[in-house]
Amino acid sequence: MSEAGATPAAAPAAPAFSPEAYGKYYLIDKIAVGGMAEIFKAKTFGHGGFENTFVVKRILQHMSENDQFVQMFLDEAKVTAQLQHANVVRVWEYGKIATNYYLSMDFVDGKDSKMILRKLFERRKMIPREFAVYIAMEAAKGLDYAHKRTTNAGVPLNIVHRDVSPSNILVSYTGEVKVADFGIVQASSVIETTTKGTLKGKIEYMSPEQALGEVLDRRSDVFALGIVMWEMLTGRRAFKTDNEIKTLERVRNVEIEPPALVNNQVPTRLSEIVMRCLEKDPADRYQDARELHADLLNFLYPATPDVVQQSLHHFMSELFVEEITAERARVEEATRLSRAMHEAEPSVELQEDWEEGQRGGSEPTVAPVKPQPAPSRLPIFLGVGALAAALAVVGLGALWMVNQGMQNQDTPAPEVKTELVKASPSIVLRVAPVEAVVKLDGVDAGKGTAVTLPNVSLGKHKIEVSAEGYEPYTEEVDVGEGEKVRLDVKLVAVRKPPEVRVESPPKMAEADVRIEPRVTPAPEAKVDTPPPPPAEKAKGKVNINVSGGWADIYVDGKKIGTTPIFGHQLPVGTYAVRAKNEQTGLDITKQVTVKSGESASVAFSAQ
Repeated sequence: MSEAGATPAAAPAAPAFSPEAYGKYYLIDKIAVGGMAEIFKAKTFGHGGFENTFVVKRILQHMSENDQFVQMFLDEAKVTAQLQHANVVRVWEYGKIATNYYLSMDFVDGKDSKMILRKLFERRKMIPREFAVYIAMEAAKGLDYAHKRTTNAGVPLNIVHRDVSPSNILVSYTGEVKVADFGIVQASSVIETTTKGTLKGKIEYMSPEQALGEVLDRRSDVFALGIVMWEMLTGRRAFKTDNEIKTLERVRNVEIEPPALVNNQVPTRLSEIVMRCLEKDPADRYQDARELHADLLNFLYPATPDVVQQSLHHFMSELFVEEITAERARVEEATRLSRAMHEAEPSVELQEDWEEGQRGGSEPTVAPVKPQPAPSRLPIFLGVGALAAALAVVGLGALWMVNQGMQNQDTPAPEVKTELVKASPSIVLRVAPVEAVVKLDGVDAGKGTAVTLPNVSLGKHKIEVSAEGYEPYTEEVDVGEGEKVRLDVKLVAVRKPPEVRVESPPKMAEADVRIEPRVTPAPEAKVDTPPPPPAEKAKGKVNINVSGGWADIYVDGKKIGTTPIFGHQLPVGTYAVRAKNEQTGLDITKQVTVKSGESASVAFSAQ
């Protein structure tokens, strides 16, 4: 990414971040810095070329001496470490190195929603509607999980995020969505240190009850997510003004119009969903985020989340193409330097003759430490008592070392057999996007998004993963001695088969069929039978999508819906398909031929 104001010809490239060793982490890039903490992209390295990427959030020195802030930092670690969900950024470690406290957490290779909206604003564009719905829907899924999380004993944690905003909803370049930063979380396990009357959170994303300093529950986060949706759909700020007092009053009074009145491209149903989130009385809102998720999912239909995620992946890749190229080049170089730092560190490695069943070959470069020999093997001159006590000790050590060298040459060292303690074999599963039941060789072994199967016997095992509404997943794994097998399982939603309507032939009026009594019909008389009903015209299907955006779709001048459109049935024939988006100026018409029993596809580009 080029620096602001720099000309490509004259300005030198921005210097790469200088990697820094920080405990077991290597800080390879600085993501952000504020008045309280700085955030880094970090690497860890292991044997055999293993490496992993994290985000390290480090409190600045002056804040590390603030007990209240440190307690808040610890609260974030304690609460978030208990959350293991595909739509929540997980905290892995909390600690203190030198004089700074830190957190290590999941690395999301992407941007937060605030940066996405800002980038689009620079281009005078808005985020496509289906992406706004999908981002809010996935964030709602993560929040609902956090809201309903319990302890191992089943006691509710009563988590409320209290800071749901675009900067805390992350979108990866592959289209995944995660809720981040539970830094001011409210939970049963948190020690509340806020002075009465003090507001925590961003004022423009508060619920009315939060702005009034009242007790909060999960419905406060639903209100905040409603603000995020409103802003994504309208391209405007919902409550923010040039004065915090005015902003606070607008929030408390919920002075806001339905998004459909601000942007006439917002469908009425979607506008109603947003405004239900933004009800002033919590009792009139969605009572939990799962209920909101269900309505957004129904609105998105017939598009499925996995299809929209793929479109979002392409959208993000195009929107941030320059940033992605610069980031990856910078990180690749920093990783190379960090790996060199790691390899240059002294390490203690196991010597060959400590291993059971020593391998042949060259002698080790450093002789292993052997047990001290029996006193009877020491030279007799060590018993001379004329030496002073201090010199005797020194001489004893030196002569023992000489003796060891003599033994190495003349006497074989006593055999040392040390059995290495090997870890019990295990299987670790990471399941997405929902909790699932895991079976090991046909026996229930656990449920969740992160399931560990310890002490697994050696050999082949059958792993089965199942969840309601998703295709079952099966895999056979071969577990070796001391091996830790990791499986990343991504379940695929079951697609409902298209509804097949069988229309019975139209009933014929009684007057159409006349049955005349026949006494003795003449040989030449014929009875006219009614003609068979006309055969239903064969049909096919058409799929229509707009890459990097959305559009209203017209087929032969008749509007059939908004992209993405999947499995739309049409009689066999050739049609004119028109994609139109007045907001972006898109207006393109293409022809498509529909064949019997087949699916045709029409693709447009928003660019």
